[in-house]
Amino acid sequence: MENQAGRVVVGYDGSEPAQAALAWAATEAQRRGHPLTVLYVLDYLGMIPSPMGPFGWPDVNDEDVARIAKDGAELARKSAESIDISAVTQVAQVAGALIDFSQRAELLVVGTRGHGEFAGAVLGSVGFAVSAHAHCPVVVVRGESNASLSGRPVVVGVDGSSGSDEAVRYGADVAASAHSPLSIVSAYQTLASTVWAEASYVDLEAKGGPVFDTVARESAHKVVAAAGEMARNAHPELTITEQVVEGLPARVLASAADGAGLLVVGSRGHGGFAGLLLGSVGHALIHNAPCPVTIMHSS
Repeated sequence: MENQAGRVVVGYDGSEPAQAALAWAATEAQRRGHPLTVLYVLDYLGMIPSPMGPFGWPDVNDEDVARIAKDGAELARKSAESIDISAVTQVAQVAGALIDFSQRAELLVVGTRGHGEFAGAVLGSVGFAVSAHAHCPVVVVRGESNASLSGRPVVVGVDGSSGSDEAVRYGADVAASAHSPLSIVSAYQTLASTVWAEASYVDLEAKGGPVFDTVARESAHKVVAAAGEMARNAHPELTITEQVVEGLPARVLASAADGAGLLVVGSRGHGGFAGLLLGSVGHALIHNAPCPVTIMHSS
């Protein structure tokens, strides 16, 4: 395997979602001026029952397998002529191979789901494993996503955790390089009075103490303000908006990302309140976000 340092690596299996991921990766690699690797992984162990060859392997030949990555590379060259593009084929467990490539890659890009010409080359089903365990930022490109990022807003979900700090730094860098505005969003959730009653809590408001809803809202505002300051210190030229919205984090972020070019969240997060966990939210957004989602990992 060639050295993938500094390269954008895209998982490709010929399916429509993989083609969308390829288009996005090629455009982004060219925008960054980084080389692109089109990676096709054939997982024999994950294949459904099929006609078998003389030695127990599926009845496919090396040229058929290698052709998928090569076709993907040729397709990428149509929109990214100025960068180096290589085609790589591996016979391995798909998630493991992608995670291994992520150790040296600058960025790893996958589709939401995929099923190419060979069963077992399913990229969508490994998206969760890859986003959770990759060693570099992972972009999950939804099939209906527009391939262009430049000029479209970059949205970052924050909760005050180290994971969301990584997301802010990355989102600010991407927005600055793409000449895009940056939107920093935090969600908070309220608790109904019945919850307090069932939990045998006293009426904190009557006692003059802080109400949970107020504390949650104020905490979210502090998190957003700190994230905004971090982004401005790194890129004073950025146009930055800050939003604090009541609601379920996944729904809030999906709504905020409508019309955006990229949504960035941490792979795991735990701010001041349990409702601000971004790890599970990131997984939910892979299915529901209206734009590509970047999953960041704490250093």
